[in-house]
Amino acid sequence: MPELFPSTAPVPTGAVGVLFDVDDTLVDLRSAMRVALLGAAERELQGLDEAARTEFAEHFSRDTDGFYDAYVRGELGFAQQRHRRLQAALAAWGLRTEQDVDGFSTRFESLVRDSWRVFADVHGVLDALDGLGVPYGAVTNNVESYQRGKLRAVGLERIGVVIGSDTAGAPKPDPRSYLAGVAALGTAAASTLMVGDNPGHDVEGARQAGLPALLVDRFGRFADLGGVSGLTPVVGWAAGALRAR
Repeated sequence: MPELFPSTAPVPTGAVGVLFDVDDTLVDLRSAMRVALLGAAERELQGLDEAARTEFAEHFSRDTDGFYDAYVRGELGFAQQRHRRLQAALAAWGLRTEQDVDGFSTRFESLVRDSWRVFADVHGVLDALDGLGVPYGAVTNNVESYQRGKLRAVGLERIGVVIGSDTAGAPKPDPRSYLAGVAALGTAAASTLMVGDNPGHDVEGARQAGLPALLVDRFGRFADLGGVSGLTPVVGWAAGALRAR
């Protein structure tokens, strides 16, 4: 199994901090999207059994065609990327939709907002970081205002530093995104842990920018990469980083 914190990780120096990804790290977006998708596409899915509906939702969530990344790069609108993902998931079952872009996105948005939930371990970890005096924030590949609204909706308004792809001027894995978070916390890159669920955007990109990183694999998708199932190890890292200064 790969090391949780590789021996090549930066040695903590300077002020210690933690940066979290938002979706599927702090907030359970995967489950919320399943509820929203199956509700918004109910008419198209009438012929599918429960197992097929589950796989349909997984196809949408995985987004192997990269439509969400195209949105982040400015190549698609937010509603467009959702509609493209719907079309691609339906096509895998030989289905299509008559819903237009805005109509589907409006229905999806209403349902997904009602389904956002914070993961059970988040507040306890943030409480522990507060107790250690370690500042924290979020770096996300979505616009700051939308993600701040999401954090407020699930009771995470305590996270004051939120760096969106628009705030940083570039999405992860561009170094500017992580370094904008470091600057906002007033910490040092080598002693600021990036925590997230995406091996490329949250781990490799952060390490390339000089930050240590931790892969959080809440849904067991990356067993071979040595991720952790929750946020508890963050507290141990922070305590160790404080001692190492």
